[in-house]
Amino acid sequence: MENVLSRLTGRQVVVDLGCGPGSFHYESYTCQIIGIDLTVSRRAPRAHVSFVQANSSQIPLASNSVDAVVSHHTLEHFGDFRTTLGEVNRILKDDGLIWIAIPNGYGFDDTLYRFVFSGGGHINRFSRDQLVEEVHRLTRFRLIQEVDLFSSFIYLKKPTAEEYQFYPRTARFLFHIPDGTSTTGILVMNAATRLIDKLFGSRVSQYGWGFVFAADSVSLTPLHRPYFNVCSNCGSGIPAIRLRNQGQLKQFCGVGFYRCPHCRKLNAFVAPPAGCD
Repeated sequence: MENVLSRLTGRQVVVDLGCGPGSFHYESYTCQIIGIDLTVSRRAPRAHVSFVQANSSQIPLASNSVDAVVSHHTLEHFGDFRTTLGEVNRILKDDGLIWIAIPNGYGFDDTLYRFVFSGGGHINRFSRDQLVEEVHRLTRFRLIQEVDLFSSFIYLKKPTAEEYQFYPRTARFLFHIPDGTSTTGILVMNAATRLIDKLFGSRVSQYGWGFVFAADSVSLTPLHRPYFNVCSNCGSGIPAIRLRNQGQLKQFCGVGFYRCPHCRKLNAFVAPPAGCD
């Protein structure tokens, strides 16, 4: 996503579709940001940010008025995603950019999430090829970059008392797990799924994919390779070489541990396989 947002200057406009409280760090960018969601419960934190209450299938913006659209882990939630893609095509300029991040609807991570959270609002189940085909069919933009995204199983964290109120019955057990047991369980889950992937060449620990769509004439700097290790507290992907160079890796019984550079929480570390960082 950084690859898209870093191109935008102060007068250019990006739409954060299904934004919630904000799907990226708004303060890190100078472009004009419009967050769109069904409910808007916060004030814009800065002058270059505004929030609009609207449905993704009826975006209240003029045609050819937007430079980029971000759908960051949201397309799987939209009731009529095809109409949404048509709206994205309408509001984007010809040289516009689309970032879409989705879960692999047929992978272990999304299956576990749906089981624990009684669906968790995931009403669309995508494969990689299906998503790319739908965007190509419903918009004038083409896939120009993609990256695998790995899970941290962050949704298994113990919820706060406030969050607990909104959890479905099937997920409320997470609140009653002792803190130490919860933390250890997530560490084991992250380490085990990644070790399985390294041993068998599988993708058990994969969340899904991130895609960039644009006109064929658009040129972008290359995307980073997939980050194999992802913080289970804040969701930040951390390249292994950064952890090694900063001396943050500790070994115990053959498994590595590190503290996330962003939130300082303890995480399990597994050396990435070929093709990942």
